[in-house]
Amino acid sequence: MNDPSPIEEITGKRPTNYSRWHRPPTLPDWCYMTDGDWFEQRVRNRKLVSVAYIETIEIDNPGEGDKTHPVWKSKKSLLLEIQEKMGLPAYIVWHNAECTDFLVLGASETKPKRMNQDEYKEFVKNL
Repeated sequence: MNDPSPIEEITGKRPTNYSRWHRPPTLPDWCYMTDGDWFEQRVRNRKLVSVAYIETIEIDNPGEGDKTHPVWKSKKSLLLEIQEKMGLPAYIVWHNAECTDFLVLGASETKPKRMNQDEYKEFVKNL
């Protein structure tokens, strides 16, 4: 699976020591480390249960997210594995900094859906 993630942490906001350590020459390039984002959870019968997995990507124009900020193969593989093994829906969500514009793509889907803040709120509440 020759699709490495960026060599450097691209946001400049997260600590990267482990990420840098996990790359060659410390470990071979076939040892992948894939960062995951969020498990959406609900309280059911007084227990927290996961209802979906969501990978978020903050960008200026979410409507172009799937074209301008594609998801790495390793990330897509993680989403599909979570969906298949855990039986949870998994989504990629591109959003703007204000969280008012969203582009949502299910891990098994090919066409994303653009949502405004109210639509996305309803989407999350209905998971």
